[in-house]
Amino acid sequence: MSRLAGSQAGRWASIIWGGFALGCAVAFASALSPAAAIPVMCAGGACSLIFAAVCPRRLVAVVAVGVAVVLGVLRGAAAVSVPGPGSVSGHLGARPIVLLGSVRSADPGAGSTAIIDASHLSDADTDAQVAGGILVSGPLIPALAPGDQVEIDAAGLRPLDRRPGAETSAVLEREGVEAMATSPQVFVLRAGGPSLGRAIAWVQAQLLAAVDRALPEPAAALVLGIAFGIHQPLASDVRGPLQDAGLIHVVVVSGLKVVLIIGLVSALARVLEWSRRRTLLVALPVVVAYVLVSGAGPAAIRGSLMAGAAMLAAVGARRTDPVPMLALVAAIMLGVGPQLVEDPGFQLSFLGTAGILLLAAPIAARVPGPRLVAEPFAVTIAAQLATVPVMAGAFGVIALAGPVANAVVLPILPVMIVTGGTGALLSALSPALGWPLLQFAGLGTAAITTVARIVTGVPGATIQVGNWPAAWSIAEGAGMVAALATLAVMTGRTAPLR
Repeated sequence: MSRLAGSQAGRWASIIWGGFALGCAVAFASALSPAAAIPVMCAGGACSLIFAAVCPRRLVAVVAVGVAVVLGVLRGAAAVSVPGPGSVSGHLGARPIVLLGSVRSADPGAGSTAIIDASHLSDADTDAQVAGGILVSGPLIPALAPGDQVEIDAAGLRPLDRRPGAETSAVLEREGVEAMATSPQVFVLRAGGPSLGRAIAWVQAQLLAAVDRALPEPAAALVLGIAFGIHQPLASDVRGPLQDAGLIHVVVVSGLKVVLIIGLVSALARVLEWSRRRTLLVALPVVVAYVLVSGAGPAAIRGSLMAGAAMLAAVGARRTDPVPMLALVAAIMLGVGPQLVEDPGFQLSFLGTAGILLLAAPIAARVPGPRLVAEPFAVTIAAQLATVPVMAGAFGVIALAGPVANAVVLPILPVMIVTGGTGALLSALSPALGWPLLQFAGLGTAAITTVARIVTGVPGATIQVGNWPAAWSIAEGAGMVAALATLAVMTGRTAPLR
């Protein structure tokens, strides 16, 4: 990878891996069937041959791009599922039903939200095996853990919510969740056995209990979100200002937080004068544990993969080019799970990272003032420009004042992660040990919510857009691809690809 840093081979690697990711994403998002993929692949092959005929010196590279796109289309088309009697989505409707299944994931405590993998469905006319995930939530949900065998009594199944929000269909469908249970009542038939999922759920429950003992709401939920990315419900008067100010990302795990964790470990390593190898051996398990406890979201996985590769290269005193790395990680993640293309977390992570890589440095060079403020401001503007359609579609709002709010908040995030995370871990061992740190972290959450309310109180700071039309997102995506292609052509005039 070090040989690809800033080289012509690196640019071609980016195009090849990006072509696979693009083909996979387009085929799955358009619900392309394997049969319909054949004409698309033929058209792509024809375009590749024409381009190769015009530029014969690049024949091998162009053929490689064409093959990558074809393989991506095939992978995306193969992952498309069609609703039917064997799937949960084939039994939507308002009628009493009984479902059997196992718990895939659940928020800590009773009366929360859980995802159940269904295995059997019964109603007045049906008694059959089914597959698919079901979202259940409400006051009649007991405390659940991954692996528990449960029975769901519901008044019916309904489609996933298409409105912007945390439980919108775009978030859930990529996880294989196909429906929501109406007025569900859940009974635990048998507790699950030991598993990684149950271990993670136990750790999350311990952290939740430790923070709840020390802090009131919403400070407790904000500390858990900021320090660990553990999702907890937020009141509308707290979540609303955070969304409108473009600060909702601080309560979820992101690539930025993974980088901060690695930076904190590296800072400790410098103080203790560790070697690069020892730093790597300490940092990698810490990052893996952090990503698992947070729920292993797309942004965290992307950030950990890129940062891990950079650290591996650093051990050998090499460097990596982030653009080919980003394309490779996208290709790997979409190849494993094409459903990720419809997940806002995945979209925000990759578009935001691409925007930062391409735009942050030029913007920062033109922003006056102290670097401590100018650089977070530039990073936020770059990420926001690249993620406007996703933010609008997922949350129904465009935060025009987001760069200002983030420039104020981002510098204190490392302190929040250290105090909140360390305080929660110590409080899980003994409440008195972590209480002072958690109180300090609670003051930090008050500062963040205050900034959000002040920023959103400014007239014109936010634009409420409701449901963002998909056509607008497609138009912006096409514009970005055209801009990148133009940039590649202009770069090729001075340093032609070979």
